[in-house]
Amino acid sequence: MNDSIASDAAHHSGLNHPAGTTEQIAIADQAGLADAMFNHDARLAPEGSFRGQPILGVVLGSGLGGLADQIETPHCISFRDMPGLPGTTATGHRGQFIVGTLSGCPIVAMAGRLHFYEGHPLETVTHPIRIMHAAGISSLVVSCAAGGLNPRLQTGDLAVLDETISWIGAAMGRLPNASSAIELPVPRPRPLRIDQNLVNVAEAVAHRDGFTLHRATYLAVNGPNYETRAECRMMRTIGVDVVGMSTVPECLMAASLGMRLLPIAVVTNMAIPDAPVTAAHDDVLDVSNRAGVKLQQIVIAIADRLRRGGPDAIKQVNKDRRS
Repeated sequence: MNDSIASDAAHHSGLNHPAGTTEQIAIADQAGLADAMFNHDARLAPEGSFRGQPILGVVLGSGLGGLADQIETPHCISFRDMPGLPGTTATGHRGQFIVGTLSGCPIVAMAGRLHFYEGHPLETVTHPIRIMHAAGISSLVVSCAAGGLNPRLQTGDLAVLDETISWIGAAMGRLPNASSAIELPVPRPRPLRIDQNLVNVAEAVAHRDGFTLHRATYLAVNGPNYETRAECRMMRTIGVDVVGMSTVPECLMAASLGMRLLPIAVVTNMAIPDAPVTAAHDDVLDVSNRAGVKLQQIVIAIADRLRRGGPDAIKQVNKDRRS
Protein backbone atom coordinates (compact mmCIF):
# COMPACT_ATOMS: atom_id res chain seq x y z
CA MET A 1 0.00 0.00 0.00
CA ASN A 2 1.58 3.31 -1.02
CA ASP A 3 2.23 6.10 1.45
CA SER A 4 -0.42 8.48 0.05
CA ILE A 5 -3.15 5.89 0.44
CA ALA A 6 -1.96 4.92 3.89
CA SER A 7 -1.91 8.53 5.10
CA ASP A 8 -5.29 9.40 3.58
CA ALA A 9 -6.84 6.30 5.05
CA ALA A 10 -5.24 6.42 8.47
CA HIS A 11 -8.47 7.58 10.12
CA HIS A 12 -10.51 4.66 8.80
CA SER A 13 -11.65 2.12 11.40
CA GLY A 14 -11.89 -1.55 10.42
CA LEU A 15 -15.03 -3.61 10.88
CA ASN A 16 -14.92 -7.35 10.40
CA HIS A 17 -17.04 -8.85 7.65
CA PRO A 18 -19.37 -11.51 9.06
CA ALA A 19 -18.69 -14.83 7.37
CA GLY A 20 -20.53 -15.18 4.07
CA THR A 21 -21.96 -11.65 3.99
CA THR A 22 -22.36 -9.94 0.61
CA GLU A 23 -23.36 -6.54 1.97
CA GLN A 24 -21.78 -3.68 0.05
CA ILE A 25 -21.11 -0.39 1.81
CA ALA A 26 -20.96 2.88 -0.15
CA ILE A 27 -17.50 4.30 -0.77
CA ALA A 28 -16.58 7.82 0.32
CA ASP A 29 -13.71 8.90 -1.92
CA GLN A 30 -10.79 7.57 -3.92
CA ALA A 31 -8.63 7.07 -0.85
CA GLY A 32 -11.44 5.31 0.98
CA LEU A 33 -12.07 2.99 -1.95
CA ALA A 34 -8.35 2.31 -2.28
CA ASP A 35 -8.19 1.43 1.40
CA ALA A 36 -11.22 -0.84 1.06
CA MET A 37 -9.59 -2.52 -1.94
CA PHE A 38 -6.35 -3.08 -0.06
CA ASN A 39 -8.11 -4.55 2.97
CA HIS A 40 -10.73 -6.53 0.98
CA ASP A 41 -13.45 -4.83 3.01
CA ALA A 42 -15.79 -2.08 1.77
CA ARG A 43 -16.89 -1.34 5.33
CA LEU A 44 -13.61 0.51 5.90
CA ALA A 45 -14.73 3.48 3.80
CA PRO A 46 -16.43 6.36 5.66
CA GLU A 47 -19.47 8.27 4.47
CA GLY A 48 -18.83 10.94 1.87
CA SER A 49 -19.23 12.08 -1.70
CA PHE A 50 -19.48 8.58 -3.22
CA ARG A 51 -22.33 7.51 -0.94
CA GLY A 52 -25.09 5.79 -2.86
CA GLN A 53 -23.21 5.80 -6.16
CA PRO A 54 -22.49 2.59 -8.08
CA ILE A 55 -18.83 1.80 -8.64
CA LEU A 56 -17.61 0.69 -12.06
CA GLY A 57 -14.88 -1.92 -12.47
CA VAL A 58 -12.80 -2.41 -15.60
CA VAL A 59 -10.26 -5.11 -16.50
CA LEU A 60 -7.78 -3.84 -19.10
CA GLY A 61 -6.07 -6.47 -21.25
CA SER A 62 -2.86 -6.42 -23.32
CA GLY A 63 -2.13 -2.96 -24.68
CA LEU A 64 -5.43 -1.57 -23.41
CA GLY A 65 -4.01 0.40 -20.51
CA GLY A 66 -4.66 3.78 -22.17
CA LEU A 67 -7.95 4.10 -20.33
CA ALA A 68 -6.04 4.05 -17.05
CA ASP A 69 -4.45 7.37 -18.04
CA GLN A 70 -7.92 8.95 -18.31
CA ILE A 71 -8.78 8.24 -14.66
CA GLU A 72 -8.92 11.37 -12.55
CA THR A 73 -7.18 11.74 -9.16
CA PRO A 74 -5.82 8.20 -9.40
CA HIS A 75 -4.58 6.11 -6.49
CA CYS A 76 -2.45 3.17 -7.67
CA ILE A 77 -1.99 -0.12 -5.82
CA SER A 78 0.45 -2.67 -7.22
CA PHE A 79 -0.78 -6.25 -7.37
CA ARG A 80 2.38 -7.20 -5.47
CA ASP A 81 1.33 -4.94 -2.59
CA MET A 82 -2.09 -6.58 -2.25
CA PRO A 83 -2.53 -9.38 0.30
CA GLY A 84 -2.81 -12.68 -1.52
CA LEU A 85 -1.81 -11.40 -5.00
CA PRO A 86 1.40 -11.89 -7.00
CA GLY A 87 2.71 -9.42 -9.55
CA THR A 88 2.09 -9.84 -13.27
CA THR A 89 4.86 -10.82 -15.66
CA ALA A 90 3.05 -10.43 -19.01
CA THR A 91 4.26 -7.72 -21.40
CA GLY A 92 1.78 -4.86 -21.72
CA HIS A 93 0.27 -5.44 -18.27
CA ARG A 94 1.11 -2.90 -15.55
CA GLY A 95 -0.15 -5.07 -12.72
CA GLN A 96 -1.97 -2.31 -10.84
CA PHE A 97 -5.36 -1.43 -9.46
CA ILE A 98 -6.06 2.21 -10.32
CA VAL A 99 -8.73 3.83 -8.15
CA GLY A 100 -10.29 7.18 -9.02
CA THR A 101 -13.13 8.68 -11.02
CA LEU A 102 -14.06 8.63 -14.70
CA SER A 103 -16.67 11.03 -15.99
CA GLY A 104 -17.52 11.69 -12.35
CA CYS A 105 -18.16 8.00 -11.59
CA PRO A 106 -16.11 6.05 -9.03
CA ILE A 107 -14.01 3.49 -10.89
CA VAL A 108 -11.48 0.75 -10.23
CA ALA A 109 -9.39 -0.27 -13.24
CA MET A 110 -7.22 -3.36 -13.30
CA ALA A 111 -4.34 -2.20 -15.52
CA GLY A 112 -3.27 -5.67 -16.53
CA ARG A 113 -4.31 -9.09 -15.28
CA LEU A 114 -2.95 -12.40 -14.05
CA HIS A 115 -2.79 -15.36 -16.44
CA PHE A 116 -2.88 -19.11 -16.05
CA TYR A 117 0.19 -19.34 -18.31
CA GLU A 118 2.21 -17.31 -15.77
CA GLY A 119 1.95 -20.31 -13.47
CA HIS A 120 -0.98 -19.09 -11.37
CA PRO A 121 -3.90 -21.37 -10.47
CA LEU A 122 -7.36 -20.21 -11.53
CA GLU A 123 -8.11 -19.31 -7.92
CA THR A 124 -5.33 -16.70 -8.07
CA VAL A 125 -6.24 -15.52 -11.58
CA THR A 126 -9.79 -14.71 -10.44
CA HIS A 127 -8.91 -13.39 -6.98
CA PRO A 128 -8.78 -9.73 -8.15
CA ILE A 129 -12.43 -10.01 -9.21
CA ARG A 130 -13.40 -11.16 -5.72
CA ILE A 131 -11.47 -8.23 -4.24
CA MET A 132 -13.27 -5.76 -6.53
CA HIS A 133 -16.64 -7.23 -5.63
CA ALA A 134 -15.90 -7.12 -1.91
CA ALA A 135 -14.96 -3.43 -2.23
CA GLY A 136 -18.36 -2.62 -3.75
CA ILE A 137 -17.94 -2.89 -7.54
CA SER A 138 -21.27 -3.94 -9.02
CA SER A 139 -20.75 -3.44 -12.79
CA LEU A 140 -17.70 -4.87 -14.56
CA VAL A 141 -16.30 -4.35 -18.07
CA VAL A 142 -13.76 -7.07 -18.94
CA SER A 143 -11.59 -6.37 -21.97
CA CYS A 144 -9.00 -8.46 -23.76
CA ALA A 145 -6.89 -8.68 -26.88
CA ALA A 146 -7.94 -11.56 -29.13
CA GLY A 147 -7.08 -13.19 -32.41
CA GLY A 148 -9.84 -13.15 -35.02
CA LEU A 149 -10.86 -16.45 -36.62
CA ASN A 150 -14.11 -15.38 -38.31
CA PRO A 151 -13.40 -13.77 -41.71
CA ARG A 152 -16.14 -11.16 -41.12
CA LEU A 153 -13.88 -9.60 -38.49
CA GLN A 154 -10.98 -7.24 -39.17
CA THR A 155 -7.97 -6.15 -37.19
CA GLY A 156 -9.00 -3.33 -34.84
CA ASP A 157 -12.64 -4.43 -34.53
CA LEU A 158 -14.42 -4.66 -31.18
CA ALA A 159 -16.65 -7.61 -30.30
CA VAL A 160 -18.98 -8.23 -27.38
CA LEU A 161 -18.34 -11.78 -26.13
CA ASP A 162 -21.86 -13.12 -25.85
CA GLU A 163 -20.73 -16.77 -25.92
CA THR A 164 -17.61 -18.26 -24.36
CA ILE A 165 -15.68 -21.52 -24.21
CA SER A 166 -12.79 -22.18 -21.83
CA TRP A 167 -10.00 -24.70 -22.29
CA ILE A 168 -7.81 -23.02 -19.66
CA GLY A 169 -6.50 -25.66 -17.32
CA ALA A 170 -8.93 -28.14 -18.92
CA ALA A 171 -11.57 -26.54 -16.68
CA MET A 172 -14.35 -26.24 -19.30
CA GLY A 173 -16.09 -23.43 -17.46
CA ARG A 174 -15.49 -24.71 -13.91
CA LEU A 175 -15.87 -22.00 -11.27
CA PRO A 176 -12.51 -21.66 -9.49
CA ASN A 177 -12.32 -22.76 -5.88
CA ALA A 178 -13.29 -19.91 -3.56
CA SER A 179 -10.86 -20.85 -0.81
CA SER A 180 -8.66 -17.97 0.30
CA ALA A 181 -6.57 -16.81 3.20
CA ILE A 182 -8.55 -13.56 2.99
CA GLU A 183 -12.19 -13.71 4.11
CA LEU A 184 -14.40 -12.77 1.16
CA PRO A 185 -18.01 -13.47 0.17
CA VAL A 186 -18.31 -16.96 -1.32
CA PRO A 187 -19.44 -17.04 -4.98
CA ARG A 188 -22.34 -19.24 -6.07
CA PRO A 189 -22.23 -20.90 -9.51
CA ARG A 190 -24.43 -18.98 -11.94
CA PRO A 191 -24.69 -18.99 -15.76
CA LEU A 192 -22.32 -16.58 -17.50
CA ARG A 193 -24.71 -13.99 -18.89
CA ILE A 194 -23.74 -10.57 -20.17
CA ASP A 195 -25.77 -7.55 -19.09
CA GLN A 196 -27.92 -6.41 -22.01
CA ASN A 197 -28.24 -2.90 -20.60
CA LEU A 198 -24.46 -2.48 -20.68
CA VAL A 199 -24.44 -3.88 -24.23
CA ASN A 200 -27.04 -1.28 -25.21
CA VAL A 201 -24.76 1.54 -24.03
CA ALA A 202 -21.83 0.05 -25.96
CA GLU A 203 -23.92 -0.27 -29.13
CA ALA A 204 -25.13 3.32 -28.78
CA VAL A 205 -21.50 4.50 -28.64
CA ALA A 206 -20.60 2.41 -31.71
CA HIS A 207 -23.54 3.92 -33.60
CA ARG A 208 -22.57 7.45 -32.52
CA ASP A 209 -18.89 7.04 -33.40
CA GLY A 210 -19.44 5.14 -36.65
CA PHE A 211 -17.88 1.75 -35.94
CA THR A 212 -19.32 -1.77 -35.83
CA LEU A 213 -19.60 -3.56 -32.51
CA HIS A 214 -19.69 -7.26 -33.34
CA ARG A 215 -21.00 -10.22 -31.33
CA ALA A 216 -18.61 -13.13 -31.03
CA THR A 217 -17.93 -16.51 -29.46
CA TYR A 218 -14.63 -16.42 -27.54
CA LEU A 219 -12.38 -19.38 -26.81
CA ALA A 220 -9.94 -19.11 -23.89
CA VAL A 221 -6.82 -21.26 -24.19
CA ASN A 222 -3.84 -21.79 -21.90
CA GLY A 223 -1.22 -19.85 -23.87
CA PRO A 224 1.27 -18.25 -23.93
CA ASN A 225 2.00 -19.46 -27.46
CA TYR A 226 -0.15 -18.34 -30.38
CA GLU A 227 -2.22 -20.95 -32.21
CA THR A 228 -0.96 -23.18 -35.00
CA ARG A 229 -2.75 -23.18 -38.35
CA ALA A 230 -4.18 -26.62 -37.61
CA GLU A 231 -5.51 -25.40 -34.27
CA CYS A 232 -7.10 -22.37 -35.95
CA ARG A 233 -8.91 -24.63 -38.43
CA MET A 234 -10.18 -26.81 -35.58
CA MET A 235 -11.34 -23.79 -33.55
CA ARG A 236 -13.21 -22.30 -36.48
CA THR A 237 -14.88 -25.67 -37.13
CA ILE A 238 -16.45 -25.66 -33.65
CA GLY A 239 -17.77 -22.12 -34.08
CA VAL A 240 -15.10 -19.95 -32.44
CA ASP A 241 -14.92 -16.33 -33.68
CA VAL A 242 -12.07 -15.02 -31.51
CA VAL A 243 -9.42 -16.69 -29.37
CA GLY A 244 -7.39 -15.48 -26.40
CA MET A 245 -5.69 -16.54 -23.19
CA SER A 246 -7.83 -15.01 -20.43
CA THR A 247 -11.20 -13.44 -19.66
CA VAL A 248 -13.50 -16.46 -19.21
CA PRO A 249 -12.36 -17.37 -15.66
CA GLU A 250 -12.79 -13.72 -14.60
CA CYS A 251 -16.22 -13.53 -16.21
CA LEU A 252 -17.33 -16.77 -14.54
CA MET A 253 -16.27 -15.42 -11.16
CA ALA A 254 -17.98 -12.05 -11.76
CA ALA A 255 -21.21 -13.74 -12.85
CA SER A 256 -21.16 -16.04 -9.83
CA LEU A 257 -20.80 -13.01 -7.56
CA GLY A 258 -23.83 -11.38 -9.19
CA MET A 259 -21.90 -8.59 -10.91
CA ARG A 260 -23.31 -6.96 -14.05
CA LEU A 261 -20.96 -7.98 -16.83
CA LEU A 262 -19.80 -6.71 -20.23
CA PRO A 263 -16.89 -8.65 -21.83
CA ILE A 264 -15.36 -7.02 -24.92
CA ALA A 265 -12.51 -8.22 -27.14
CA VAL A 266 -10.29 -6.09 -29.36
CA VAL A 267 -9.35 -8.07 -32.48
CA THR A 268 -5.60 -7.47 -32.63
CA ASN A 269 -4.67 -9.92 -35.39
CA MET A 270 -6.42 -12.24 -37.80
CA ALA A 271 -5.67 -15.91 -37.18
CA ILE A 272 -6.66 -17.10 -40.65
CA PRO A 273 -5.29 -20.66 -41.03
CA ASP A 274 -4.03 -20.46 -44.61
CA ALA A 275 -2.90 -16.82 -44.67
CA PRO A 276 0.90 -16.33 -44.73
CA VAL A 277 0.82 -14.09 -41.66
CA THR A 278 2.09 -14.84 -38.16
CA ALA A 279 1.19 -12.97 -34.99
CA ALA A 280 3.81 -10.95 -33.11
CA HIS A 281 3.20 -9.66 -29.59
CA ASP A 282 4.49 -6.17 -30.43
CA ASP A 283 1.95 -5.93 -33.27
CA VAL A 284 -0.81 -7.08 -30.91
CA LEU A 285 0.10 -4.32 -28.44
CA ASP A 286 0.22 -1.71 -31.22
CA VAL A 287 -3.26 -2.59 -32.51
CA SER A 288 -4.62 -2.71 -28.96
CA ASN A 289 -3.31 0.77 -28.25
CA ARG A 290 -4.98 2.19 -31.38
CA ALA A 291 -8.26 0.30 -31.10
CA GLY A 292 -8.40 0.98 -27.37
CA VAL A 293 -9.78 4.45 -28.10
CA LYS A 294 -13.10 2.83 -29.06
CA LEU A 295 -13.14 0.85 -25.84
CA GLN A 296 -12.37 4.00 -23.85
CA GLN A 297 -15.41 5.74 -25.31
CA ILE A 298 -17.63 2.81 -24.33
CA VAL A 299 -16.35 2.75 -20.75
CA ILE A 300 -16.68 6.55 -20.45
CA ALA A 301 -20.29 6.33 -21.64
CA ILE A 302 -21.08 3.61 -19.10
CA ALA A 303 -19.44 5.63 -16.33
CA ASP A 304 -21.42 8.70 -17.33
CA ARG A 305 -24.69 6.76 -17.25
CA LEU A 306 -23.90 5.33 -13.83
CA ARG A 307 -22.99 8.78 -12.50
CA ARG A 308 -26.24 10.28 -13.76
CA GLY A 309 -28.55 7.70 -12.34
CA GLY A 310 -27.03 4.32 -11.69
CA PRO A 311 -28.27 1.11 -13.35
CA ASP A 312 -31.68 2.64 -14.06
CA ALA A 313 -30.03 5.31 -16.21
CA ILE A 314 -28.34 2.59 -18.28
CA LYS A 315 -31.72 0.98 -18.92
CA GLN A 316 -32.90 4.30 -20.28
CA VAL A 317 -30.52 4.08 -23.25
CA ASN A 318 -32.97 2.04 -25.35
CA LYS A 319 -35.61 4.73 -24.98
CA ASP A 320 -33.06 7.39 -25.87
CA ARG A 321 -32.16 5.61 -29.10
CA ARG A 322 -35.81 5.21 -30.14
CA SER A 323 -36.82 8.81 -29.44
